[in-house]
Amino acid sequence: KNNSKKLIMGDGNVNSPIMLIGESPSNEEEVSEQTFKGQSGELLKKMFIAINVRIENIYKTYSINFRPPEDRKPSSHEIKRYAVFLKEHISIISPKIIILMGSTAMEAVTGLNNKISNERGKWKEIILKNRTIPLMITFSPSYLIRFPENKKYSWTDLKKIRQKIRDLNIKV
Repeated sequence: KNNSKKLIMGDGNVNSPIMLIGESPSNEEEVSEQTFKGQSGELLKKMFIAINVRIENIYKTYSINFRPPEDRKPSSHEIKRYAVFLKEHISIISPKIIILMGSTAMEAVTGLNNKISNERGKWKEIILKNRTIPLMITFSPSYLIRFPENKKYSWTDLKKIRQKIRDLNIKV
């Protein structure tokens, strides 16, 4: 927090049945005061267009709402400290589906500290305030830009998300 200039809570449709959670804002997001900007944001938009969901209809936030120094990955200590706030944030938004993009989001919400490649693509659940919410873990757009050979796995995950949206009769 001391390194960061702005708090980036989230944006999009606060009434959305879908909540997307990334790692933390980059410099670009901090300057714009919006989530998922630049190349990552463009890729994210395309990913959701591919499953007929407009990104503007989703509520988007981060595991850590401040930019870490030198855009480094947040430490496990930071993730645990902010997870309390993130879980309260999830309860307030009250989504029907959560999409966790990247290992920081996975650790913050589920407590799992495994390799994301071992956890992605499987529906899991989180119970918050006596509500069970299905969640999908997948790669973050920034990771996919660096390692485009993994886009095929994200496409598989996106198709599962599309099917869950249909199964739960969610309108987005």
